[in-house]
Amino acid sequence: MQKVVVVGAGGFGREVLEIFKDDNIISPKWDILGFLDGNDKVHGTQINGYPVLGCLDWLADNPAVGCVVAIGDPKTKKAVIDEMEDRNANFVNAIHPSVVMSEFVKLGRNVIICAGCILTVDILIGDHVIININSTVGHDTIIGNYCSIMPAVNINGNNHLNEGVYVGTGSTFVQEVSVGSWTTIGAGAVLVKNIPKSVIAVGVPAKVIKELSD
Repeated sequence: MQKVVVVGAGGFGREVLEIFKDDNIISPKWDILGFLDGNDKVHGTQINGYPVLGCLDWLADNPAVGCVVAIGDPKTKKAVIDEMEDRNANFVNAIHPSVVMSEFVKLGRNVIICAGCILTVDILIGDHVIININSTVGHDTIIGNYCSIMPAVNINGNNHLNEGVYVGTGSTFVQEVSVGSWTTIGAGAVLVKNIPKSVIAVGVPAKVIKELSD
C-alpha cells in the first residue's frame, strides 16, 4: 500500500482525506498517515481521527510517502508546492471512486478530483489541479497547472484555462472560451468570451472588474 499524507489540515484537507478513505473501500491501496500543516499550533493533534504529523520538514525523513496538496488558492498552493519540490516530494493523485472519466483524459501530478465529477474525452489536466465536487469538464479542454475549480462548475468543450486560474462555485463556460493565467472567476459567472490574464471577472455574462498584480 502507498503511504500518503494530505498537505493542509483545513476544511478542504479533511474532504480530501475522505477521498482516500472512500477509495480504500473499493480497493485497499492507501495507508493514510494523516496531515501536514504549516500551523504549528495543530501539530501533534488529531483531526477527524488522523494526526497532524508536522510541517513540510517532516518530508525530509519520509521521502517515499505520497503527498497531495489540499489548498484551494492557486498562489498559496504554488508557494507550498515550490517548497515541496525543493524537498523532492512524491506527489500522488486523489481521485474519488465516483468520478466518471474516460480513458482519454490525461492527468498530471497532484491532481484532486472530488466526488460526482464527470470528465469526458480528450482532456488534458496539468499538475496540481483541483476539480471540486459535482463539476463537469467537456471534450478537448485544457486545464493548466495550479488551477482550482470549485464545486458545481460546468466547463464546456474546447475551453482552455491557463496556469493558476481559480473558478468560483457554480460558474459556467460556453464552448471555445479561454481564461488567462492567474485569473479569478467569481462564483456563478457565465463565461461567453475570452477572459485575459491576472484579472477578476464576475457576473452574467462575466466581465472584468479588477486587474491583479502579477
